[in-house]
Order: sequence, then C-alpha cells, then structure tokens
Amino acid sequence: MIIGGGVASSNRNSPQNDRHKFYLVYICINRYDIALMAGSDSILTTPIAQGLTISGVSFAYPARRKQPKRQALDNINLQILPGQRVALLGPNGCGKSTLMKNICGLLRPDKGTIEVFSKTRLVDIRPIISVVFQTPGLDRHLSVYENLRDQASLYGITKSDAQERIKHQLEQGNLTDRKSDLVKTLSTGLTRRVDLARAMLNDPYMLILDEPTVGLDPIARQGFLKLIEKQQEENPDRIVLLSTHLVDEADRCDRVLLMHKGRIIADGQPGVLRETLGQRRITVFTHNKQDQPNIADLNWEKSSTGWSAPLDIDEQQVENVVSQLTRLGCSFSVAPPTLADVFEHSTGRQLDLDDQIDIEESAT
Repeated sequence: MIIGGGVASSNRNSPQNDRHKFYLVYICINRYDIALMAGSDSILTTPIAQGLTISGVSFAYPARRKQPKRQALDNINLQILPGQRVALLGPNGCGKSTLMKNICGLLRPDKGTIEVFSKTRLVDIRPIISVVFQTPGLDRHLSVYENLRDQASLYGITKSDAQERIKHQLEQGNLTDRKSDLVKTLSTGLTRRVDLARAMLNDPYMLILDEPTVGLDPIARQGFLKLIEKQQEENPDRIVLLSTHLVDEADRCDRVLLMHKGRIIADGQPGVLRETLGQRRITVFTHNKQDQPNIADLNWEKSSTGWSAPLDIDEQQVENVVSQLTRLGCSFSVAPPTLADVFEHSTGRQLDLDDQIDIEESAT
C-alpha cells in the first residue's frame, strides 16, 4: 500500500530535473514501513565498484513484550564482488532477514558499516538496489501492468523508457498475456514473477531476495529460480543475494554463506564446502543414537538421524562396510555430503530446525 510520494525537484520542466529528481516512497509491507529512495538513470549508470562490503556489523532487537534483548547479528564481516550470486543459508531465526534489512536500510546496525558499490549513504544506496520481499510488494487490486507502470513512475523512469522496460520484463517472465489481469487473480507463482519484474525495472546493481520461493510448488519454484538466473545473465556485474533454508537453492549459487545464531560460520563455493566432509558419507539410521555402529576404521559422529562417517577409503573397504551393515540389518545410505550435512557438522543442529523465533514474529 503506497502511502506517500513526491518529487524533490521544485522545477519539473528543468532539463536538470531528469538527472537530479528523486522519489520518496513509503510502502507498508508485512507490518514494516519501508522507505525506498529511487533516482534517475544517470544515477544508475555509474561505474561498477567493489560490490558489497560489510565490516563488523552487529545488531540486536531490543527487549519488548516480555521478550529479552536478542543479538540477531554478531560482528558480520563480508565482501561480495560484482557478478556473484550468493546464498545466505541457515534455519529460520539465524539472522538472514535481519542482515538483508540492514543492507537495504530498513534497520540500522548497532555497530559496523555497510558499503554498496562504494556508497555508504542510504540516499545513494537505495537507487541502485532492489528487494523482493517474502510478502510481494504489489497492489492486489491493480493489474500487472498498472503495478509495473506505477513502480516505474516512482523510480523516476520516463514514460517512454518505462514502456520499453515493462515490455521487456513482461517478456522475460512470460507475463505478456497476463498484463491486464488483476494481481489478486494470479497464482502464487505468477505473483512472484510479477514481483521480480517490479524489482528489475531500475536495472539494479544488487538484487536482494528474501526467501523468495516460500509458498511455491516445486515446478513454480524451479521456474522462478531459472528466471533469476536468466535476469542475471543480462547484467553479469549484478550481485544477487538470496536467503534460503533449502540446500538445492543454495547449490545453484556461486557462493554460500552458512549462518547460525547471527554469525557466518562458513563461506565458500557449494562444492568446496561439501568436500570438507569428504567425497562420500555413510549414514546409519537408528532411533537409539547411543548405539554406535560396531565397525572399525570409520570416524563415526552423531547426526540428527543416527550416525554418520566419511567414506574416504578404497572401494574394497567400502564393500566390506556395506556388507557388515547389511548383515547387521541396519538401514543406511551412502551418498555425497550435502550442505545440510556441512551445517549440522559445524553446529550440531539440523538445518530445518529454527535457531530462534524472531522477536518480531513471536510478539504477534
């Protein structure tokens, strides 16, 4: 719901107006008052700089409604280069959304600094980023085209340029034949695609996606992820920062940041992170986790489903282990390690269990 907006320049007919006008828009989404500042094309075509740099950022939610103060981010240090597609992977409550809100200015860090393409002031950062929230930033009572037209206007994009951008985004998302449909009549998957089209109208240097596939069925989810990749191909220098708790989504990214209790506990390419646990792992499923498999030469450790161990041994030894487990009647699996295994190995917790319930959520 748009509740305010305006043009900062006093002379609408001035030729300088197109270069310096700004639109201040307040959008109420999911109980948050979100201030988005957008500028003209001249602001969006500055040379590509060093990307995203986060230095020593900490943030705590204050105590309220019988909830104690909670440290949501704890000394985050991070640099993301232009062109990288990065996944923040962690359970609900680990600080992913809080970090994104600090980056786009919805929250202010208690400590530390955030620099986006060499810019540190929010008035300079907001024109060059776009955000796809968990809750779509669309007016349900307007058509697809009307939503995109209004968003382009708020960005200060000229009418002729807006028409070209809207046409292109509709084609990218296979939405051309739905442009006259009211958003409230669309499926969840189509609504997500429209929301992504909205976010791409200003051709952002950095696209932030906060759990964007929540609520999508498997087919719609895969289609949306492919659309994100297709959008990045158009601008190889764009940063895409995606938060998720699904390992298959993180695996599609260039780089994965594992988050746990407000900290980044691991950072690297998905394959490199998985290889820290070896090429293969064997997992023995048991209800009684005290019954460690009686098989020597393996470094067994407790897991959420029983016992796991790396299989960095030759094929003959693997066959012997499998044969012994089969004779014992154990249920087991042998497979390459996953990012969920890396998370559990690093934290002792399952990826699909909440770290903590956000104060904002638990207070409702």
